[in-house]
Amino acid sequence: MKLAEIAVLLREIVDRCPTLDGSTITLIPQKAMYPLFKGYHISIKANLTKESIGCLRKIVEGHDLVMQIKTDSVVVYETRSL
Repeated sequence: MKLAEIAVLLREIVDRCPTLDGSTITLIPQKAMYPLFKGYHISIKANLTKESIGCLRKIVEGHDLVMQIKTDSVVVYETRSL
């Protein structure tokens, strides 16, 4: 994702997912994981609940993105950008 897209996505997450208040958000360059990709992944480290994951899932799917759920974090990224 490009920074402008991330800004829109983060604003929507802040507005619609109050259960994520106090979480840590980190931008990870996609090329750190996939050398041919441009842009960024978003890592959200938080105390995840079913409610917060559901809220995030609606937003992420609405932006045609993918999220990978880990034990204490979620990574949001797009699968199609080269």
